Amino acid sequence: MSEGLSEGRKVRLTAIYLFAFIICIYFLSISKIHVVDQFIQRNQVAISIFERFELSIPESPYSIRGRDGRFYSMYGLGWPILAVPFYTIGKVVGGRYPENLVLLLNPLVGAATVTLVFFFSIALGYSRRSSLVVAIFYGLGTFAWPLAKQPFDHVVETLFVLLSVYYMYRQASENTNIRLIISALCLGIAINTRLVSILALPALLVLMGAGCDGKCSLADNSKTFFRKMVIFMSVLLPFAGLVLWYNYYRFGSLFETGFQLLAARTGLDFFSGTPLLTGLRGFLTSPGKGYFYYSPIAVFFFYTIIPFYKKHRWAAISFILLILSYLLFLSRNVYWHGDWAWGPRYLLAITPFMIIPIAELLDSVPWRKKTPVIILPVYLVLALSILIQIAAISVHFYNYFNHLHFEQNVQFTIVQGEGIPEISEPPPEVYLDWTKSPILAQFKDIKRIGTEITNYRFVELPRNATNLEKIKAHTSMHLFDFWWIQMYFIHHIYAGFIALLVFIVMAGICGLQMIRFSRRDPFQLKGL
Repeated sequence: MSEGLSEGRKVRLTAIYLFAFIICIYFLSISKIHVVDQFIQRNQVAISIFERFELSIPESPYSIRGRDGRFYSMYGLGWPILAVPFYTIGKVVGGRYPENLVLLLNPLVGAATVTLVFFFSIALGYSRRSSLVVAIFYGLGTFAWPLAKQPFDHVVETLFVLLSVYYMYRQASENTNIRLIISALCLGIAINTRLVSILALPALLVLMGAGCDGKCSLADNSKTFFRKMVIFMSVLLPFAGLVLWYNYYRFGSLFETGFQLLAARTGLDFFSGTPLLTGLRGFLTSPGKGYFYYSPIAVFFFYTIIPFYKKHRWAAISFILLILSYLLFLSRNVYWHGDWAWGPRYLLAITPFMIIPIAELLDSVPWRKKTPVIILPVYLVLALSILIQIAAISVHFYNYFNHLHFEQNVQFTIVQGEGIPEISEPPPEVYLDWTKSPILAQFKDIKRIGTEITNYRFVELPRNATNLEKIKAHTSMHLFDFWWIQMYFIHHIYAGFIALLVFIVMAGICGLQMIRFSRRDPFQLKGL
């Protein structure tokens, strides 16, 4: 009986079942299509590390020429290093395509992030049930779900940024050096995944300075803060050194990440090429990339942040500072939209910090009393949020861009340069046009594929087929973007449907168990 278990045991069991529940759903969402240029680059680095113990990759339209004439990825080492064990297992078990196993990395990391949202909410003092609901809000109600199936590195960045902030918060409340060290380790992994993760540092410093607030003299506070800073930076500096070494190894300069080469050879100002207000408008309100259109449930952040601040002042300041740091910096990026991708992918790292404060609403007296004026809007927005995520995972996001180019005759801007990948992006006005909204286009594609899929027959095109013929015949244009559907229509294998049933049953069992272990204790309901 769950009633006889300790609180800590109930929390751990709820977390285990939550992780398993999300894994079942995320695994069902996986696609076999991984043509994204970033994935190709990072996956080739992982293969090079395993096969040849080196970091160069084969010459391709996606690679960039380095100082030694060989070709390299422009992206950090964090994701490829994490991918190596998956590739290794794929080689050991004898799979024909061991890189396919690498596709499990993001779903696993995504499920771990959902579980960490639960633990963070618990650490802030919220109930098990509210913490569980907030974690599900994040895992199924935001674009964290679609990005967990897509082969970008934002999911890994988000996990380690959140881990860093979580452990820094824990050290602030418990004043232990080990958590300070873990926080630095996690930030180090994050910046080696995506250098932009360094934007989390101001938020971490706020929490670092919160440990002795109101308890010590100014001199003692300063000494404590300096001691923590020394410990934190001592752990972080080797990771920063790895970033600098990798830059020099590839491009002959400690500070050359590859993007400066792109800027020099294309004439683009990558990091300040967009007016701040233009980027902010794009992130917040544009039909094409507006954050709250892709994660509607996050709108309740504005309703809960003030009561959250009253209870957790330093955590709230830290969250707000991290959110603003990402928003203000990335809004100046010439490619703030991050295409080709689903949603404002650059902002995934701020999403847990938008969602966690909603636990304040779920633990409030009106919510526990089931006040309709409070509960009904949340349920409606959650239903809309989940519907949008289901639409996002159902059809490959590349379809939208192919429809723009080939059916709506939108002229993409193309930038080229010697020894660098070609950059092809939609024109800026696309993001401000509701008739070209990717969300609306996704629902249209679902309807189209649903009506045509029974007549689809997979046919191999001849080698001399044109690019247009290949794109129009690609399976992503005719099938829903799930591996078990693709297995059936391409290879005529029925096993995927058996796996579908197994995962659904497992998700149901895990869902019932996590609900069981997340029930409020009787004393929590007294007086309501």
